[in-house]
Amino acid sequence: MKIVYCIHSLHHSGGMERVLTTKVNYLADHYGHEVHIALRKSEGNPFFTLSSSVICHDLQANSNSEHQKKLTSLLMLLRPHITISMYGSEFKFLYKIKDGSKKIVEFHFTKYYLSHLVNGIEHLPFRFLHQLKAWLLQKKEEKYTTYYDKVVLLTQADSELWGNKPNMCYIHNPLSFRSEEVSPLLNTRIIAVGRYIAQKGFGLLIDAFSTIAIDFPEWELVIYGEGQDKKLLEHRIKHYHLEKQVLLYPAEKNIQKKIIESSIFAFPSIYEGFGLVLTEAMECGLPCIAFDCECGPKEIIIPNISGFLVENKNLEELASRMKLLMSDLQLRKKMGSMGKEQVSQFYIEQIMRRWNQLFVELNS
Repeated sequence: MKIVYCIHSLHHSGGMERVLTTKVNYLADHYGHEVHIALRKSEGNPFFTLSSSVICHDLQANSNSEHQKKLTSLLMLLRPHITISMYGSEFKFLYKIKDGSKKIVEFHFTKYYLSHLVNGIEHLPFRFLHQLKAWLLQKKEEKYTTYYDKVVLLTQADSELWGNKPNMCYIHNPLSFRSEEVSPLLNTRIIAVGRYIAQKGFGLLIDAFSTIAIDFPEWELVIYGEGQDKKLLEHRIKHYHLEKQVLLYPAEKNIQKKIIESSIFAFPSIYEGFGLVLTEAMECGLPCIAFDCECGPKEIIIPNISGFLVENKNLEELASRMKLLMSDLQLRKKMGSMGKEQVSQFYIEQIMRRWNQLFVELNS
């Protein structure tokens, strides 16, 4: 088949870019599909390595109208069997393009992500008005989803939030790598990975760690990422005088190596679409701690078996679970081993089989 993915760009180190790269490489190299990526505007080289079989088209579109015009021209030229929106600006018009392809939208958030975003902003003036705007935008998005042949969500929980509609299904994100090596879990290091934004909860993680850091002076918390809240996180670290124990690092291409060098994985997101880095940490044999947010971690971690699910934003419980794992090597090894076994359900062969089956069904 000829398949086109639409995304703004690929130069960021985010989960969506990582997942898309993993999937298109597999579709091209293992299934032999002709795979194209339509970039609205490339802002640099792809952060993750693309297969040489995948063809990128840089539309260099500076406005939504220009994006629609250029993407329409490209699709009319390519005439693909499947066109997929990664929920960029094309989401609002892709279904209108009469190129003959089946139209899919991938929703990498949760249904109420805008409401969660507004509620998560501290000291927001006129919060009620922002909440109303978020609700209206979510209703508008819901209308757009009815125009697509298929809307693919990331979790069963989110599918239920949407009402399990006939044109919707869920497919988990595929694990982006396989690791023969696992962490010995001996290094006194907690690792977290993600963008430096409020949603990811790193400020809350630092708050929780600050309450136990004095009892574990040999332990450090390392956070890999990039984003707008870096200065706020640095200020928080200085506030607690934790400059030697809490360290911020840039986004890392070889995150597998950094995970293996650590002993506990922390995932403090207050809302999520899925939680790809959780699966990566489990593949490397790390026990995981995550907030039990609306969607995501609860479909990855088996509570008290492969990790801990903590009540959302409960800092005392988060600190308690970190302390428990920091104090008990055997518990770390037991949970890490169970996670390594469990995570096989997210191996790319299983996930991409479901995607390929969906493509076949839509074109039959």
